[in-house]
Order: sequence, then C-alpha cells, then structure tokens
Amino acid sequence: MSKVNGQPVARGEGRRLLLESARALFAERGYANTSTREIARAASVSEPMIFRHFGSKAKLFEEAVLAPFNTFVSEYIADWASRPRTVNSRYVEAREFYRGVYDVLSANKRLIREMIRARAAGESLNAGTESMPQLGALLERFEDIIERERDEGGLRHFDPAVITRLMFGLVFTIAIHGDWMFEGATRPRPSIDAFIDEMAGLTIYGAYPEGTRPGPGPASLSGASGDPR
Repeated sequence: MSKVNGQPVARGEGRRLLLESARALFAERGYANTSTREIARAASVSEPMIFRHFGSKAKLFEEAVLAPFNTFVSEYIADWASRPRTVNSRYVEAREFYRGVYDVLSANKRLIREMIRARAAGESLNAGTESMPQLGALLERFEDIIERERDEGGLRHFDPAVITRLMFGLVFTIAIHGDWMFEGATRPRPSIDAFIDEMAGLTIYGAYPEGTRPGPGPASLSGASGDPR
C-alpha cells in the first residue's frame, strides 16, 4: 500500500498526489530542472513510488500533461455516445468539440509548452510504462466519431485520421500559440468565440459534397457565440 508521510493512503491516492505535484513543479521549473526527488518530496511520498507508478520521469511528465486531455476525451465520447444524433446540429457539435478542446488546452498551456520545448530539445518522453495513452492514441479515439458522423450524415468521403488531426491542430494552435500570432499586430485580436465559430463553420461547410450546402448558416460566424440550428 502507498504511504504519505509514513501513513497508508487509499489505492490511487499516492499516484494522484504525484501527478498534482509534478504538474505544479514542471510548469514552474520546466522538465529538465525538476527532479524526481523534488516531485516525491512535494507529494510527501517516497521517490521509488514514482518509478513504480510511472516507470520514469519522462512518463510521469507526459501523463501529467496529457491527463486532463485524456479525461476530456473520455467524457466527450461518453456524452456523444449517450445522446441521440438529432439533439444538436453538426455545427453545434463541432463548436462544442472545439470549445471543450480549447478550454482544456488553454488551462494547461504552460505544461504543454514545456512538453513542446522538451521534445524540440530532443529529450525522450516515450520511455517507461504504458499507463497513459500518448497523444496519437487519444486522438485516434475521436476517429470513430468523425467516421460515423461522415457516414451517417452524408458528408463527402474523407480520411478520419487526417480530419481529426486537422481539427485538433486548428484549436491547438489558437490555444497554445494564439498570443504569439498576434504579437505586433495593429488590429485587435478577435475573441475566442470568434475563432471557435469560424473553426466550426469551416469544418462543417467544408465537409459537404461539392454542389450541396447545409441549412441556412448563422448570420455572422465571426460574431455569433453559437449557431441556433
């Protein structure tokens, strides 16, 4: 049984404490400047517990970064599977997807940027156990949804693997690098809602076969907070 300050804790509690401490320290100091000893000390557990639960510092880091997105993916898929397809329009479905992904990425921006920096520096983040799916595996879970929406909605044929990553890439860029893309710009930066509206409109309108159109579009994609369809 795991122990915190020498006292037994419930199953999974030590793991949770390690993830919380790792997230805080990695965001504050970066991957290279954070040691497993410091993480264990902050979590009030023994250092070997890190390797027992995660296998390596690299896997602990990747799980700390991806855990919130993994939770979002699981909750989104469960919600999507439980509701009738006619409840929301495809525009609203796309918008809710983009909003949810944006929120979870934006809330974890510092950690995600640190993961990007570590990868760019050639630091391996793939060693150790397989306790947490990597990003590609998480995105792959969305492919089934994208494929079903395509087949059931009469959309043009496309590769779900490509579209899933294009959609994720759109919102990832705005959530993580949006501020950088407007540095030095003379025009005001549009609101996040404006970006999400445009991404949803671009995704849905671009998914229909040539020569066809969906129902009436929103009056102003760039200014509306949602589409009433």
